[in-house]
Amino acid sequence: MKKFILILLAVCLLLGCGIGYAVSKDGAKGSGEPVALYDPENVPAAAAETEAPAPAAETETPAPDAETAPDESAESEPTAVRGLDYGAIRALHAPDEIAGTVDGRDVSWDEYFYWLHDMGLQAEQYIQTLAMYGQSLDWTDKLSDDSEQTLAEYVVELAQDCTKQLVVVEAVAEESGAALTAENEAALAEELKTAIENNCGAGAGEEEFNALLEQEFVSRAMYDRISRANYLFQNSFDALYGENGDKVPEETALRYLEENDYLGASHILFMTIDPNTMEPLDEAAAAQKLRQAEAVSEELRAIEDVDARVARFAELKEQYCEDTGKTAYPDGYLFTPGTMVSEFEEGTKALGEYEVSEPILSAYGYHVIMRLPLSAEITMDYSQAGTPLDARALYANEQFNAMMNSRIEQSVFTLADGFALDLTDYLN
Repeated sequence: MKKFILILLAVCLLLGCGIGYAVSKDGAKGSGEPVALYDPENVPAAAAETEAPAPAAETETPAPDAETAPDESAESEPTAVRGLDYGAIRALHAPDEIAGTVDGRDVSWDEYFYWLHDMGLQAEQYIQTLAMYGQSLDWTDKLSDDSEQTLAEYVVELAQDCTKQLVVVEAVAEESGAALTAENEAALAEELKTAIENNCGAGAGEEEFNALLEQEFVSRAMYDRISRANYLFQNSFDALYGENGDKVPEETALRYLEENDYLGASHILFMTIDPNTMEPLDEAAAAQKLRQAEAVSEELRAIEDVDARVARFAELKEQYCEDTGKTAYPDGYLFTPGTMVSEFEEGTKALGEYEVSEPILSAYGYHVIMRLPLSAEITMDYSQAGTPLDARALYANEQFNAMMNSRIEQSVFTLADGFALDLTDYLN
């Protein structure tokens, strides 16, 4: 049973308070629900796929062991699960009392309680999931056999970590001069309207919505603050690096590519497999593809003028290339070692800039490759909103992510006198 606890902690951190680039200007999603700083549906999954920083790699809750899975044919009473009395915890202090500080910035009880409640709910959900499979987990259980920290103590630690993250996001926004734009304000108003309608019904107003939030132990002030923080996070990135990293100098982007061993190449692919079934073509069809590839390669390699060769390559690529990625990546690929099929990578390495290869066979077919110089302009990936991402965007992503993580790790939460609590005193 103990082995599941540490995985719970990672899931709680991700779902509850991991920071991320939660809203993009060209693809903002108004869910109409209170949002944590990390929304798995809004935040891109990895630096190579994002416009701005991504959180640490996601950890999924594992499926229970086969031997502990419930027997659906057997009748059994549900396992009792102890939850926290959030009403009693919230009533310990007035909302505006100062619960502590993060790097000298005051943290109210309302803010701190928000994260205690959020992390507590995450823990309860996991306890309930384990109970469904007959596995016991309680708030007083240690995190692992070699740890002295209980689950309850760790939930408190998580709440403090989340508090630090929100404070840091707001501090960085203030320092960088990032503020909510008119577009942000309009989006927030629309999201609130959707939230009210979805949660309270057509015709409901803010009074009904605020009452619903109170029932869920969320103050309207914290709802608004978390919603704003998602936009402030993005705006801080834009202020420092420009939208999609536009402020990053070309030489910086090129140095980033060189330091990370990127290779540049375009190719004309003559497929020897059926793109729908992935089955090999018959020998005659494959032989025809080879003849076409040889003719194209020979023609290109005979062109001595580089500009003329590049122009003719583009024409032949448009005519013959069967790579489904040629539309999304019309200028070719920038890639790191190990990310392409080995034949493509080795073929690229063997060429000089703008040199063309003879046909190179891979599992996909015959490649006629042209080696390209590194470029800060080539599209390397796309955001979830469909925005092209180049080396500037990826560099900015990496730098901003590292800066935010460092700020959060170095921040210190100092709890005020009288605000330490043992969650196990408030179990139902």
